[in-house]
Amino acid sequence: MKAAMLPILALTAAITISLAGCNAQDTDQAPAVEPAKQSSLSVFLGLHKQFCEQDFSSRELLVSALQADKRFRPAPGFMGVYETSINGISYAVSPEVDGCTTDVMVQNKETGEVLFSYDEMNQALLAKGYQTVGEVTTRQDMGSDQQEVTILEKTFVSPLGETTNLDYPQDRLDKYYMTLFAKKFSQLAPSEALSLNN
Repeated sequence: MKAAMLPILALTAAITISLAGCNAQDTDQAPAVEPAKQSSLSVFLGLHKQFCEQDFSSRELLVSALQADKRFRPAPGFMGVYETSINGISYAVSPEVDGCTTDVMVQNKETGEVLFSYDEMNQALLAKGYQTVGEVTTRQDMGSDQQEVTILEKTFVSPLGETTNLDYPQDRLDKYYMTLFAKKFSQLAPSEALSLNN
C-alpha cells in the first residue's frame, strides 16, 4: 500500500508546483494598475450610458430615474447632484436644465492614482461611435481649492445625435471634476421655466 501511494503523492506535488508557477507567471505579465483603469472608465461610461444617453424627454424624468436607483443619494453640498460610490470611487450624475452630466475626480487625492487619461477617454468614446466636432480647446477654471486649473474641452456628437462635451483637467487632476455633458432637453418643461423666471 505504501509503495503504491508514493507515485500518487509525487504526482500531486508536481501538479501543485506547476500550478503555482503558472499563477506567478500570470501575475508578472498583468500589471495591477491596468484593470483598475479599465474598470473605472467602464463604470463611468456605464453610468453615463444608463442616465445621460437614455431617452428621457425631460429633466424631471431623469431626476425620477436617479431617485429610484438605490445606488444614488443626493451629494452633500451640491444641489441637484446624485452621487454613488463604486469600488471606493465617487461618481456623480447631475440632471441639468438642458441635459445631463456625469463626473468623477480622475486622480485620487491620497494615492495619486489617475483613473484614466484624457486619451483613454477619447479613444473609448470614439470606440462607442461618438464623432468629434472641431478641435480640442483649453480654458481656465477654478479648482476645488479655488486655484486655477487648465481644462481641455472637446465636443462630440453621440450615436444618438446629441451634442456631448468633455471637460478634462490638464493639470491638478485631483482638484477638478472631469465631466461628460450630454445636451438632451431643447426646451424647458413648464415647471423649470417657471422656477427660472422667479
